[in-house]
Amino acid sequence: MDLLACTWMTRSLGEAVASVALEEDDSVLVGGWNGTLKRWDEKGDLLWSAQLNDRINDLALGEDCIIATAGLHLVCLERSTGDVRWSHALEGSADSTLLFQDIVYAVSSVYDIEHNDFIESAVWAFDLNGDQLWVNRMDERPWTMLAHQDSVWLGLGRPKCGFATLDADGALEHQKEAADSPVTSGSACEQRLLFGHANGTVSNHSSEVILVREHGIESLDCFEHGWALADESGSVCSFDEQGNERWCLEGDAVEAHMKGFDSNGKATHWIARWSGVSGYLVAVDGHTGAELASSTDFHPRFIDAKEHRVLVGCENGDVHVWERGVFDRRLGQKGEGAPDQKDARRTALQDKLRKLRDR
Repeated sequence: MDLLACTWMTRSLGEAVASVALEEDDSVLVGGWNGTLKRWDEKGDLLWSAQLNDRINDLALGEDCIIATAGLHLVCLERSTGDVRWSHALEGSADSTLLFQDIVYAVSSVYDIEHNDFIESAVWAFDLNGDQLWVNRMDERPWTMLAHQDSVWLGLGRPKCGFATLDADGALEHQKEAADSPVTSGSACEQRLLFGHANGTVSNHSSEVILVREHGIESLDCFEHGWALADESGSVCSFDEQGNERWCLEGDAVEAHMKGFDSNGKATHWIARWSGVSGYLVAVDGHTGAELASSTDFHPRFIDAKEHRVLVGCENGDVHVWERGVFDRRLGQKGEGAPDQKDARRTALQDKLRKLRDR
């Protein structure tokens, strides 16, 4: 089945997508390389469009606000209108942000072109009014920042490596990992917290080594009944709660991957790839890795997913959303031998009408 022929909606950001977020009410939030931030409601209608000063690398969602990293700045916007509530220039680039227990956390880093390395990083904390609470500067770059249980966790690069926890006052407690290798990625869910390392190790927050792969870990995704990884070789592998491998798929470089909605009672996992020339998006059975649907000849970059929807942002600015009910029906039609060509023509016409409405 052609994935692009069964989207629930397609919209255009108007520039290359740099970050995506699905909200709890099914609203869609997308940030771009040139600083455009758009929010659509659960019906696909454009609520507002805001222009920030630079690429929007990361987004965090609050009850009535949206936090964005944009170039050198950390920006707080009103969720209902997109108006800027406050903005702060950090030291170097604003890399990532996290909203946890009414505190806005942000990581910044300074890159030295001459030395081809990061020379200083910092973790910042602000209240929701934009008042700075504290800043903690360090030599290591935090490559991932996650909330788990009652703490904020940082996965660190060299020289210390390992991970550290932050409390609300900015006190940092470093924990040396069993794997003496920079943390490159991480993922947290209620059941577990995992870190991926440059040397191919996956470890947990108790400093236990879960497994070691031949290639460095690029991304992790934790979910209720297991977790998945992508490594530098282009492999995406899924594991159960005990760490037993369910399946492993090889291919071009992985741009993003994430557990999607359940389809007809079965979990799905979505994988975006890019060869340098062509792109590929596939939804597979989360238990077996068998392909359910795919599309080629476009460049998917970012994925987010909730219980009923999957959101994908693309290099050309297209924003695609799949809805579980529509996906299930199309998948069922495929099983009954219904032709995809008619569906594809109908979807293409709907996409043109939606893009005209967005202008």
